[in-house]
Amino acid sequence: MNATTPLSPAQYEVLNLLSVIHREDDLADLKSVIVQFLNTRLQNEIERLWENGTIDEQKVASWQQEHMRTPYRIAT
Repeated sequence: MNATTPLSPAQYEVLNLLSVIHREDDLADLKSVIVQFLNTRLQNEIERLWENGTIDEQKVASWQQEHMRTPYRIAT
């Protein structure tokens, strides 16, 4: 069974934009702009969480102690 998910308005706009990009350097430039956009959004969210107390020095320090690696089993 093939389930399809309708595109969001944002996804549709991005696809329309991509239809006019034909050069690799233009695609690289677009990727750079998108990364900068997402980075700005992330930084703003981090600042918001810091200002409202969700994140603080103690929380950041606790992350340094977390072990979040995926355990891999070696077949014997």
